[in-house]
Amino acid sequence: MTLETERLILREYTMEDFDALYEIMSDAETMQHYPAPFDEEKTRRWIEWNLDNYKKYGWGLWAVVLKETGEFIGDCGITLQDIDGEMLPEIGYHIHKKYWRRGFAKEASREVRDWVFENTNYDAIYSYMKYTNVASYSTAIANGMKKVKEYPDSKNEISYAYAISRSEWNSLLKFRRAKNEDTEEIVQLYKNAIAKMDAQKINQWDEIYPDRATLEDDIKKNQMFVGKQNGKIAVCFVLNEECDEEYKKAKWICPDARFCILHRLCVNPELQNQGIAGKTMNHIEEFCRGQKYDSIRLDCFTQNPYSRKLYDKCGYTVTGYADWRKGRFELREKKL
Repeated sequence: MTLETERLILREYTMEDFDALYEIMSDAETMQHYPAPFDEEKTRRWIEWNLDNYKKYGWGLWAVVLKETGEFIGDCGITLQDIDGEMLPEIGYHIHKKYWRRGFAKEASREVRDWVFENTNYDAIYSYMKYTNVASYSTAIANGMKKVKEYPDSKNEISYAYAISRSEWNSLLKFRRAKNEDTEEIVQLYKNAIAKMDAQKINQWDEIYPDRATLEDDIKKNQMFVGKQNGKIAVCFVLNEECDEEYKKAKWICPDARFCILHRLCVNPELQNQGIAGKTMNHIEEFCRGQKYDSIRLDCFTQNPYSRKLYDKCGYTVTGYADWRKGRFELREKKL
């Protein structure tokens, strides 16, 4: 059993993880919201408990490993926990303190959340924590959970319980890289967007660009991303480091930065005016920070008032202009 995010691999525990886990679980600061840090025996039993859960349920807490280096940095997964007298599916995690405040807990727990709804019959997933654990309930909120209970707890004094239902999860805008099986839906989405722009007298895209071959190449290169909502692709965009020669005309804010370029952002016309573009831009910026980019660059058609308004609101500064087949485009950049 293996899960994968942009920066992490979640895999099953082995007893070879003992030393790395003990370094985390024996640390007083990391375990400040527990009754006490773990000793060697409790750490060993923790691994054994999860190995047993894999056999019983097919899931448990999984080891969290940095994709870039292979380093074990903690665990994250789902277990059954007593939440105010009920045994409920709960997402939990521990991350080595040297990797705090980098979004790894949110990234791992979000992947677990999606896996549970896609692979089990649970109608809700929970996270619970001691009332003083601000980082834990902030992560729960960031992953779409809401506070559903506050109750006295002999272990935590007072515990908070957060949850997200299956219907709430379905309504979330969830991002991932595009897959080959998405191709037809993506191609149709862009066709529908072009038709709507034509009706609005915005002559930005046509049958020449972005054509099927371009979109298929985006997917093949693993550079196309989609945001899905209620089982439907709500937005598409491309991220890479590729740019036209015209980009050299700009006076970039961060001329020596490591930059990512946003291309072909397209919101499903059926779902426009619902805040999807803004949420997508927030996700793109979060993603690029996680990938250690210093700035994001893009180009914006000067005759598209909706795109210009979006990028103005999101803080993308005009740094120059480029002239292409369809006319003049603004070259924009935002420092992350």
